[in-house]
Amino acid sequence: MKKKIFIFSVIIGVVAAVSSIAYYFHYQSELEEKAAEAAAKEAEMPKPHDYCLITYLESFDDGKTWHKTNVTTGKKPMFKAQCWKKYIQILDGFSASIDKNGQWCNKIDDNKIIAHPAMYFSDQPFESKDDLAPKVDTPNESLQDDKTS
Repeated sequence: MKKKIFIFSVIIGVVAAVSSIAYYFHYQSELEEKAAEAAAKEAEMPKPHDYCLITYLESFDDGKTWHKTNVTTGKKPMFKAQCWKKYIQILDGFSASIDKNGQWCNKIDDNKIIAHPAMYFSDQPFESKDDLAPKVDTPNESLQDDKTS
């Protein structure tokens, strides 16, 4: 009788071990299939291929001197819609007014003045932030040059 119980328990143990191993490998293959499907879906998604540079001029001393600030560097590809969204967010916060020289400018929270927001698109990454936006010491100089000529 003990021998029959021992043989029966060994058979049950072997069946349980074989079924658990089979379930494990079946589960692993399902996980691999799901990962392959996810990778295929990701490969089908469009990749961003445009480069965008958003800049504006910033002054800390009430418009006496200006320096260019880059919002995006233009080195990482992004969709044009993402770039436009960032640019529109800047323009939404740009409650501009005209200063005494007729230039549009905007004071932001930390008492800085920003002016001339600009957006540039390219098919290739932008090289250097200094090479792209127009070099302007003060926006007021361009108006003074126009008035004298």
